Parts: sequence; C-alpha cells; structure tokens
Amino acid sequence: MAAANYIVTVQRPTAVTAVTIGHFTSSTDLNLLVAKNTHFEIYLMSSEGLKLVKDVCIYGRIAIMKCFRPPQSNKDVVFIYTEKHHGMILDCKKSANDQYDIITKCHGILKDFIKLPIRAILCAIDAKHGIIVLRIVEGLLKLIYLKDSTKELSKTMESYNVKVDEQNIIDLQFLPGYQKPTFALIHSCHPDSEYQQNNKFFFKTYQIEMKDKDISKTSWKQEIDISEPAIIIPGEDSCIVIGRNAVALYKENDRPLELELPLLDNKVTGIIGHCSIDPNGGRYLLSDWCGKLYLLVLECEKKNGSLIVTDMKLNLLGETSVSENIIYLDNGVAFIGSRSGDSQLIRLLPEPRNGSHLEILESYTNLGPILDMCIVDIERQGRQLVTCSGFSKDSSLRIVRTGIGIQEHASIDLRNIKGIWSLKISSKWDNYLVISFFEQTRMFYLQNDEVEEVELTGFDFQHQTLLCSNIIADQILQITTHSIRLIGNNGKDLIVEWKNSNQNNEITVSTCNATQCLCAIGNELHYFEIGQSTFTEISKCTLPYNIACMDVTPVNYNEERSNLCVIGLWTHISVWTLRLPTLEVQHKEPLTNGRDTDRYTLPRTVIMVSFDSQPYVVVSLADGPIIYFLLDVEQGLLYERKKVSLGTKPTTLTLCRNETATNDSTHHQQQRTVLFACSDRPSVIYSSNQKLMFSCVNLHEVICMCSFNSELYGSSLTLVTENGVVIGKIDDMQKLHIGTINLGEPVRRIAYHEEEKSYVILTQSTELFHSDRVIPISQHAHQTIDCPTKIKTIKEKTQHPIDQQDNIVILDQHTLEARVSIKLLSHEEGMSVCILNFTDEINMSYIIVGTAIVYEDELEQKMGRLLVFHYNDGKINFVTEKDINAPPHTMAKFNGKLIVGIGNSIHLYNFSPNNQELVLITQYTGYFETLQLKIKDDFVLFCDMMKSLTVLRYNLVENKFEEIAHDGHPLWTMACEVIDDDTFICSEDASNLISCHKDSGSTKESERKQLKELGFYHLGETINVFCPGSLITQQSAQSSIPLQSCILMAAISGYIGLLIQLTPHLYQILMALQLQLAKLPSVGKIDHATWRAFESEMHTDVSCGFIDGDLIELYLDLSKDMKQDVIRNLRGENNVELHTTVDELVKAIEELSRIH
Repeated sequence: MAAANYIVTVQRPTAVTAVTIGHFTSSTDLNLLVAKNTHFEIYLMSSEGLKLVKDVCIYGRIAIMKCFRPPQSNKDVVFIYTEKHHGMILDCKKSANDQYDIITKCHGILKDFIKLPIRAILCAIDAKHGIIVLRIVEGLLKLIYLKDSTKELSKTMESYNVKVDEQNIIDLQFLPGYQKPTFALIHSCHPDSEYQQNNKFFFKTYQIEMKDKDISKTSWKQEIDISEPAIIIPGEDSCIVIGRNAVALYKENDRPLELELPLLDNKVTGIIGHCSIDPNGGRYLLSDWCGKLYLLVLECEKKNGSLIVTDMKLNLLGETSVSENIIYLDNGVAFIGSRSGDSQLIRLLPEPRNGSHLEILESYTNLGPILDMCIVDIERQGRQLVTCSGFSKDSSLRIVRTGIGIQEHASIDLRNIKGIWSLKISSKWDNYLVISFFEQTRMFYLQNDEVEEVELTGFDFQHQTLLCSNIIADQILQITTHSIRLIGNNGKDLIVEWKNSNQNNEITVSTCNATQCLCAIGNELHYFEIGQSTFTEISKCTLPYNIACMDVTPVNYNEERSNLCVIGLWTHISVWTLRLPTLEVQHKEPLTNGRDTDRYTLPRTVIMVSFDSQPYVVVSLADGPIIYFLLDVEQGLLYERKKVSLGTKPTTLTLCRNETATNDSTHHQQQRTVLFACSDRPSVIYSSNQKLMFSCVNLHEVICMCSFNSELYGSSLTLVTENGVVIGKIDDMQKLHIGTINLGEPVRRIAYHEEEKSYVILTQSTELFHSDRVIPISQHAHQTIDCPTKIKTIKEKTQHPIDQQDNIVILDQHTLEARVSIKLLSHEEGMSVCILNFTDEINMSYIIVGTAIVYEDELEQKMGRLLVFHYNDGKINFVTEKDINAPPHTMAKFNGKLIVGIGNSIHLYNFSPNNQELVLITQYTGYFETLQLKIKDDFVLFCDMMKSLTVLRYNLVENKFEEIAHDGHPLWTMACEVIDDDTFICSEDASNLISCHKDSGSTKESERKQLKELGFYHLGETINVFCPGSLITQQSAQSSIPLQSCILMAAISGYIGLLIQLTPHLYQILMALQLQLAKLPSVGKIDHATWRAFESEMHTDVSCGFIDGDLIELYLDLSKDMKQDVIRNLRGENNVELHTTVDELVKAIEELSRIH
C-alpha cells in the first residue's frame, strides 16, 4: 500500500523569528520585514501605522534575515539564510499594477558537509566593504562576498571557509570605522581546573583580508568580567557587551565601564533582545525573559573634540510580550516581535501613563508555541479548535474557528421580532427599518449612527407585517396579515389597499418583486400586478393544500418581473412551479420520500435564485436541512435534487445582493449574490465554479435578516438575534477567526468536559513571570481548593515551598470564567489530563490528572500521582490518588478504562466504585520514554522519545498488551496519530513527518510485526500535537472527500496544518501536477524537492507519500493558458500518461481548498 497524504496549511506560522528594517520596496519607502519561520511579511510604514503589503513564502525555515544597502545603491536588499543552509539576497520592485515583485539577486547552498551544523547560527554584514560573515559550524567562519550581488540577473552566491581558533562563539558583530572589515566576537572557555566552577568569557577582534579571503587577529583582546555575556552592540570606537545582569562598555587599551543591573538581579531573567534608537548609538532598547522593556542611556562628555561615554543608566519603561526580536521604527514607535506571545507595535511615552512609559498601539496574533489542543463542537454553532498557546506570562487559550465573520457596526435592543425589512425613502441608500412583531409593526429611521422610531401615515402599524419592499415608481408595498397596502409620497400616502373578501381569514404568506405580488390565504393563491398608483388582481386559484411559502423573484436580476413563481405546500410536503400570469401548474416536486410524513419536514422558505448564470430553486425545511434543485426556466422543471444539513431548528432563507468594490482605484462595483440561511447555525450559501457552497457565519442563532446598504456603513446586513438587531458587514470570504483567553500563567494541557461544557487545563504559576496586565487565571476562580496527599513518600518530598504553583483549572465553555482552581503540592507539576467514564460507572464522568514530583537537581522524576476528581454541576470532589514511579506524559480513555504512559511503560487501569480507587489491570514495558498515546478500537499507538512508533493490541482474554508492530528506525519523535487501522503518522524534532504502514495481510510474521516507513516529508514545522478532525463541518452536496479522514496538527511556530487522505487516482494526478508546479521559479531559487526532502541527524531521504497542498493550490492562481500548459504532459508511475482536464483539476483542488 502506498501512502497518499495531502498536507495543506490552515494557519501559517505566527511566531516571529527575525525582524529587520530598511528601504526595501523603494528608496523612499521605509519597510519593516517580519520573518515567521517559513514566510516573511513586508510592512510599509506610514503616518497611519504599519500596512502589510506582501507576504512572501520561502522554501525553508528562516534562520537569519537582515537588510543592508549595497554600495552604489539607493535602496536596501535583504539577506536570508535558512536552516537547510540556503542563502539568498532578495530585492523588491514595484510593478505597474501596484504589486510588489520579489527578485532573487544572488543565491546558493552554504552547507558545510565536513561538520555538523550548530543550532545558534550567527551572522554579521559589513555592507561598506561588501562582506557577510556566517558561523554555522564550530571552528569555521564562512565569508560571503557581495561583489556584483546587485546585478539584475540572479547569480550563484560564492562563499569561502576560514578557520577560527575560538570555540563556543556567543555573538559576532562588525565594528564600524575601520579601514579593513573588522569584527568582534564573544566566546567562552571551559574552566582551567576543577576548582573553577564557571566558564571564562573573552572579547576578541579579527580583520578580514579581502584579497586573501582569510582573517587575521588584531591586538584588541580582553577577558570579560560580567556574568554570562551574550550580546555585542558595536560603536564607533567602543563596544557595549550585555550580560545577564550587567552592561559593560569596552574600549581598546582602556578600562571597561561597567553598570550593574539590580533590575535584573535574579537567577532566571536576563537581556535577550536589543535595538538602537539613535543613529549615533546614544540610546538602546533592551528586553528580558520576563517581558520587561528597558531604556539604556549612554551619558557622554565632549573631550578634545570627541564624545566620551562617562556613565550608563538603565530605566524600566514597561511591560511587553517576551521578545528577543525588537526593532525601533521611527517617531518613538517600536515593534516587538515575539515567539511566545502576540507581537506588538508600541509607542514610547515621555511621561508615564498608569505607571508605564509604553502604549500598545496594535497587537498581532501569535498562536505559538502550541503545546496542546482539542476540537469542540459548540451547540450546532460549528466546530472550533482550542489551543494551549504561548509561554510564561504570555500564555493563553486560543479559540480558532473558520467561517464568515460579521463586523458589527451598530445594534438595537429589541426582542420577539418576527421579521425585518429595509427601505429607501427619499434616498438612494437604505435608511428605514420595518420591524414586525406579533400583532404589530414598528418603523425606525437611521441617520448616520442615530436611530429614531417613527410612524409614517401610509403604513399599517396595528398588524403584523409579512413583507415590506420598495417597488416600481418609487412606491412601497406593505403586506400585513390584514391587507396589502400600496404606499406613495415617501411613505405618507396610502394609494391602494387590498383586503380579502372574507375578513375572517388572514393573509398567511406573501412574496413580491418590483411589479408582481402573490399572497396566500390558507390554500387560496392570489396573483397581482403593480403599476404606477395601480394594484390589480390578475388571477387566483385554489390549491388542494395550504401554502407554506412562495417566491416570485426574477431569476435574472436585471429584470423587473418573472414568468414563474414557486410555492411550497403543507401536508403534501412539496414544491410546485406555476406559470404567470395564469397560475398554471408546471411542475410538482415532492420533498419527502413518501414515507416521511413528519410535520417538521415541511418547507419553511423557497427562493428562486441564479448563481453563475445557473438558475436554482432552494428550499429550507423546518427541521434544518436545505434542498436545492436546478431550474429549467422555460419549462418550469426542477431537476438534480441535492440536500445539505445545516442546523436543527427551522431555517429561513433571505436573498442578499450586495455591492462590493472590485478595484480600489476605479471604485467599480459588482453585485454579489448570496443566500443567507437564518437558523440555529446561520450560514451563507454562494456559488463557486458552478457549485453551491455553504459557509458558517460566526454568530449564534439568527432569527431573520435583511440587506442594509446605508450611506454610513456601506453594503451591510441587518441581523435579528435573540438579543436584538445587529447591523454589520459580512466578510467577503471564509477565513480563520481567532479568539484569545489570556491566562497570565503557562498552560500545558487541555481536555474538554462534554457533560459539564467546560475545559480542564493544567497551568503553572510563577511569581517571576507574573504580569501587571493579567491576573493568573488560577487566582480568580470561583472556588479554590488544595489537593493534599496521604502518600508518605510524596508528602515528605513536597514539604518545602517553592516559587512555583501548579494548578488544575476548570473553565466554563461559554463564559470562559474559571469555575474551579485546584492547587497541586509543592514541586508537583501537572503532566497530563483526561476525561472519561469508567466501564463500571458509565454514567459518571471523572477527571484524571497525571503529575510528577520535579526537582531541578534531579535528572529523572521518580515520583508522581494519578489524581481522580468528580466534577458535576460546578462542584468538584476529590475521589482518590495513586502513586506512580515516573512522569505520566500522556493518558487517554481506552474502552472504558484509563491508559497512561508512565516513563517507558504503559499502564492500564480500571476504577473500583466500591473501594473508590484505581486498580492496575496490566502494564507493558517499552523503551525510553513514552511521549504520546493514541487509541483506535483495541489498538494502542504510542511514540517513544527515541524509538519511533509501536502498535499494541489489548488481549481481552489474558488482560495484557501484545506488541503487534514496531518501527525499528530510531527517531526523536514528538507526536503521533492513527490514520486508519494499518496506517500511522508521527512527527520528529527535525521538523519531518513519517507515515508508517502495518502489513496485516502478510503471511510472514516478520513482515506483519514491522511498521514500514512509506512516507517521508520535511514539513518545516515542529509538530507537537495531532488531532483527528477538521474545522469545516459543512461541504457542498457533491463533495467526494470525507471529513472523517482529516487530521489537524499544530506546531511550536503557531502553524496549524491539515492532513487529508486521497484516493489513489487523485493522489497520482496531484503528484504528477506537483512535479510540474515545482518547476515554477521560487523565491531564492530553492528547489522544491530539496525543501521537502526528509533530513535528520539519523538519515536523509527523498520526499514521498505526501503531496504539498500549498504548492498544489498555486495552480488555481495561474492563468488559463498556464494551467493548460502545466498539465499538457502529466505522467504518473512508470511514465504512464495521466488524462485530466483543467476544469476537472480546478474542481478537485477547490474542493480540497474549501476543507481548510
């Protein structure tokens, strides 16, 4: 069996890995460039702030990114170095259509094959002399000459290795003001004897001999006395060296000027980021591990015509996200690029405000690092992913949903609304709202942001309105349960009123367009035509059943009348088309299968609509589903029935035609037709490539709605919810929406408690990382309890208090408030959590938490507990505890039992209701450390820290685990997941994915017990967690890809990806397409196959078994001619020609793209 995996990005990396500033897009534009692992964003700085102008993807993980200005150039270029050792110099040019094109000036592979690369890559650029220095292996420096790098044609980057005596180089920077390129470095030496406990640190300088392509030592060398020096800030004739809690200014042949930093005088914090404020280097911003931002000021005196630094001062400015990537922009504004929290745009304040010299202007969402996550279905409101994100004080829960968002403009507090319509009166804009209630109607006038209730004399406010609309000749039609009113003179005059001859029977349902109107009274159908000041009944008929809904919307939007109407009937549960004006029946289409006579399947609304020039009839049913047909307008026939389930409550459909701008410079407008489905799961129905699509709207239940195209808000919608009326704008497309719950303390694990509608999280509160902005979530829970122990050895081990408190916190799903906080013991850390119902108490849910007793000076944890709680109706009860002898990294429910990975072994427990204790059933001893467990039926998949994947089966007769298959290749695994009964996937620490297959059908036992590695793929992301499912719960009726096969995955960088299983046929076609698309030029001239090739410390291999969905979806952006050229000669295995068309490929790729 061949692997057939399709991997695509749901959320690009969000953690900032590098920042730089320069005039990149033009000589007059000042740009901020922000690298986020595998892509970098280009921002344009203006008086309004930062504007994102381009997002550039790279075939690599960006390790270094620096802007510099080449000689004889009036703008900057950027040097990028990736973790797979590709170097490139990129330029940017603005095209005629205001697009930004990235040009590769110079590129090359800079890998050294003689030595293993180091993790802390160092880079310094001397643009004046045209030289880059890279340190990527111990004992060598790589010199890159920049001569001719500004030529238009891309050239190969030339580099030369030079030996350097110093090991353990910590930082490296060029020094300005020297005739030859000169750089300084800091390095450490091990102690000279066993009596010296600490490393020694030295400052040295080298100059580069450009002609000889070599380096030589200079006379400037001295030992550094400050603790743990890590950063060099070069000056004209001196260098600042920053240590953990001190700053020193070094000058050749002079004594250093040192500044002790009492603000940093503790064991954990230290300076990790810096940037210069002034061009002359008089002030610097410094950041530390705790998210504090400082201002370092050099005080100078003028002596002999030159400035001499006489003193240094460090001032605390305030608190930001933890960041080692900070950069000063201009006018007191700086950018804080964070790996562990949201990045921020801040302003430095001359005077303190609320105790801080900082003002946060804007935040940029960062999901990374994602440590754990769970998928939750929210009461028919769609599916959401809840992630444990961030680190230290920047930790948070992120709620990730996909759908169409609403940007709320205004709201009106009204209840019990039955219907709503917008009107244009004395205006080309919608400026009135008619709102219907039971037995009354109200009208509101909206001017700018003010709302005023009014009563125009032409309207009936004493009865419930069924329909209200602008019609021909600047007239208004109001249909109530009592009568039909033709209104003129801007709503002031009643021109015509039609009432049924039998006043005892009310109008039950109605519809109209600009010139036609239909209404139903029970089973009587009346047809009218509308003229200027005329309202004439043309025909009527009696149907065998009462009429539930109707529509007379012209299929062609530009027409004012329709030759057809469509009605939905009670009892018969069907949809009929009728010819106008005769009301002759053209077609009858039953909506049920003939056996289903449940009254809740009756049609609720019916609409004729045209998408992409294709007429449809769409019917909503009272129990939630949508049924739609293609419509033959000439014959009135309905055909090709499709059915899609939305919510579970009655669904009503409203047609929306909104004007959307297509070109900002010309302000052209186009009509965008969508259907809005109002229900307990509101959705937007639209067409894409002749296919109806259904996208959730991120709102709770919507009762009814109407379009509202106002002068103030533009093209908007008016939505009625149980809380009132909301006026807002709908997103043009489906996208991710991310909500944040700031926790104020690190969060490690999460589990969802379905019965109690709550999240159970494991947090860790430390005084050092407390934020002034956020109170730790564990400290403001409604109920706080301790979790003591009766286990003697643990009680003795946890007597001494420490500055760290681990907690179990239960959050309400809806309010997101902390209901309960449970304090663990001193030195006790929460490691894993699970919610399950044991077999012997199937109606009782338990919360199980695994803990370990952790001491910093102990390499291995040898104590821990399994804690059992019962949580019901907001009340927590401690049930029992069980001691364990190793950390429980992972746990899961297993057929009504608890399975736990404890150290290198796997334990299976049941719960004894009588003794109220966990009972060990069996255990299996593995290899080094069990990191994750995944369950499928009676099978257990686990990944070991060093020994890859193993599959176990539980023997119910003998009550023991049996090893079924194992991958014998050593891997530093991170996470694993079950794809199907015989296929599994794991991630490892070099950012690779491996898929394995168990050959259950083999006749040889040795083959059956071997997990074969069938798929290799370099993702470029370190995956921490897999989670079966997807964020999409709705697809088109024609979808051929089951959502059940989807697996979400999340990484340290904040990346979220989706793994989809393909059919062999589609896999072959897309793999052939991938090979063709890989030939397209890439940024930095990096080969796609090289980027995706599996590469780790153990071995390397070509990528196979995986398709790069991000590359495949680029096919949709190609011109029609290019699409045809790419597939002109597609070939699969054994060079077999594959036959497909552009339309077929586009259809398949769009279907895949909609899943994420």
